[in-house]
Amino acid sequence: MKHYIMNTSQKNLGVDSIDWVEFSEVESIRCGKEDSIWLSTFHKNWRENIIAASGKCRNVVLLTYHYDRPEMQTALLLGARAYCHALGQPSLFKSVSRVLKEGGIWVPNELYVNTTSAVATTLSLKEKVPEIATLTARERDVLTGILEGLSNKEIARNLKLTERTIKEHVGTLLKKLNAKDRIGLLLSLGEFSHLKDAL
Repeated sequence: MKHYIMNTSQKNLGVDSIDWVEFSEVESIRCGKEDSIWLSTFHKNWRENIIAASGKCRNVVLLTYHYDRPEMQTALLLGARAYCHALGQPSLFKSVSRVLKEGGIWVPNELYVNTTSAVATTLSLKEKVPEIATLTARERDVLTGILEGLSNKEIARNLKLTERTIKEHVGTLLKKLNAKDRIGLLLSLGEFSHLKDAL
């Protein structure tokens, strides 16, 4: 996977951890579908750039200087698959790259719960996820924790289990509900506040 990044006059972008190919116009990029294009809200026309970039590859990232839920939602609706802070640590960019390579979507933890609670409010659990009936009681407990926005560590503490056991249950849930990651799982379940009672 090659990483293309739009050059900016701001030199303090925290993206030195990846070998980048710089570009100035999206139209000039010659990339493959599996490559990634990283754009910044520093450019006023970032919306148009996302649309253009998503026509060239499936992995479009929007770098921002201030997390904003409407900005993130706009980016995702326009075709971005990741939204992260431009001044993040090198490990952040490596993690985003890894998630994209595996076909996932990246949103920051700070916006995770807000995002998931605003998705698909009118879908019913039984229609959307018939596989829910195949879950064990413990898997339902773990799923309830996920729906509440808890981390694996918090779920483990609440259920008096090890974090490793919770990770195994999360892996099983992802397989059973045909999701690549937690976000995919939550998006497939829709709006969560009313789903916890159905478990």
